[in-house]
Amino acid sequence: LTQLPSSSQHENVKPVTPPPPPPELKRVPLPVVLAGGLFLFATSVPSSEKSRADKLLKLAQEALQSDATLVMELGPGIEAGNVYASSKGVVGNVDQLVLQFQINGGGGNAWAQGITYGVEDDNGLRLISLEVANMDAVLNNQSFQVPLNK
Repeated sequence: LTQLPSSSQHENVKPVTPPPPPPELKRVPLPVVLAGGLFLFATSVPSSEKSRADKLLKLAQEALQSDATLVMELGPGIEAGNVYASSKGVVGNVDQLVLQFQINGGGGNAWAQGITYGVEDDNGLRLISLEVANMDAVLNNQSFQVPLNK
């Protein structure tokens, strides 16, 4: 039989509370994204949030790569690309970040956009939601909610 850890080993773990609603993101319209991507990439995330944004994109990329539907649509080797727009907020001791970013499909032939919401508190950074839309879906204001293991 395996011995279960005593409750004293879990005393320092803080309970995970439900995240607050995300701060409002001013989405960048597709024509602006296509026309001004390089400029947007350089100015979309405040320097104070760059590190958190990089970590959140890494979490988003892991979720993208583990979703069979997205791998089938975009190909293996999906990458979270550059950020078009971001929004940050603080509620109590919870730092919030929303990112609108480019998704590159495996082989470089597929394109999509993602919007992710993450929070960071005493328990670390967590990916709360991730939605993906290809160009047709963006034009029709539709998206796919990626299932997450929260």
